[in-house]
Amino acid sequence: MKRPLNIAHRGGANLWPENTLEAFGNAINAGVDGIECDIQHTRDDRLVIHHDDRLKPEATRESGNWLTAPTPRIRELDRSELDVLDVGRLQPDSAYSQTRAGQTPIDGARIPDFDAVNQLIANRTGPEFRLYCELKTHLLDDTDAHAGHLADLFCTTLATSPVRARTHVVSFDWRCLEHVRAAFPELPIAHTTPPLFVTDPDCDPETPLSGLRGQLRAASAAGAKWLGKHDWRDQPGQTHGEKMLATIAAAGGQHWFAFHQDVTPDNMACATRLKLNVSAWNVNELADMERLARLGVSAIITDRPDLMHDLPEIQN
Repeated sequence: MKRPLNIAHRGGANLWPENTLEAFGNAINAGVDGIECDIQHTRDDRLVIHHDDRLKPEATRESGNWLTAPTPRIRELDRSELDVLDVGRLQPDSAYSQTRAGQTPIDGARIPDFDAVNQLIANRTGPEFRLYCELKTHLLDDTDAHAGHLADLFCTTLATSPVRARTHVVSFDWRCLEHVRAAFPELPIAHTTPPLFVTDPDCDPETPLSGLRGQLRAASAAGAKWLGKHDWRDQPGQTHGEKMLATIAAAGGQHWFAFHQDVTPDNMACATRLKLNVSAWNVNELADMERLARLGVSAIITDRPDLMHDLPEIQN
């Protein structure tokens, strides 16, 4: 059985400051098969690498001082305004720092340009190395026009990228994927789904979700605009998972980028019937890595790429 690819999520966010060139370089040194990064655009239409749509106050300093909430959105800032920010250390005792307890700080790390990531990979890796690019939008707020604008900026940069042939494109926002596939039909493009229990309106109705998850569930019940012209409610299936996978297939997709707990034997069997390749994200425990490898996922996206090195060979 083929071993899953070891893909460093945000460059290995439990080991090094996420989405930085330093993290990506360290992951390359550690022998990963690829890196995953998050792409957004600035006010002056520069593509930069950052996960949240707003600056993260627990991980961002300006002139030595931690930012305070509410912070601006990335798209509200020019590239030059990001250049002065240090994202190489987590604020001690913050809630976020507890989720990244093993992260080694790298003072002076900056928010990188997408171009710089392309050059790093071109200069430091061989032809088998993969770059997973996640196009980030705010699923509840962003319009079709914004999703299309981000995707078009990405396509313009990708057209001259030295590692275009090694680029995989993923997104929760399927509107972005439609734009990219129209421009580069040959590229691997993966449809990402939020955790299925979040988007399933019938999941545990006695315990309604709150906050962002509750808003996502309500939006999903209405069809989920981030799926573009596709509506999971129109698809066949006995479960929400089967309907979501059928929606990917109906959208012409060939890859499912799944929350790791959603990769079950039943969902894998459904994906196989629909001829969907499956990769799993947010996998940080060795036991989960072993389970997913046995189920046959093609790639594991992890904040702990070091653990993947300890993954035993999976026997048929």
